[in-house]
Amino acid sequence: MMTVVSVNRIPSNRTATRAATPAQGIPVLPAVDINYGTVTFFTPSGHHSHWSAEPGLLVDALAQAVRSPQWIPEIGTLVITVAETGVRSGRRLGFKLQAF
Repeated sequence: MMTVVSVNRIPSNRTATRAATPAQGIPVLPAVDINYGTVTFFTPSGHHSHWSAEPGLLVDALAQAVRSPQWIPEIGTLVITVAETGVRSGRRLGFKLQAF
């Protein structure tokens, strides 16, 4: 099933439009321990501690970030937007984090 959204029309089924919208992230400032792979940050709901299998890549992406990292709790992913030539909005990199 394909959903088409036009900017000039009001969608007839608003529920279907909301379901097609990607999950919104929560802006965070993560602290990463490269040796242990731990990632910690605060959100409005409190303190979060997670583990990353790729802490070095995560730190490199954070160093090149052009926007605040976004935590998407529904899928347990930290999204970092980095600059990319020819792409005005940048490239979004997702890092799946494991809770512990």
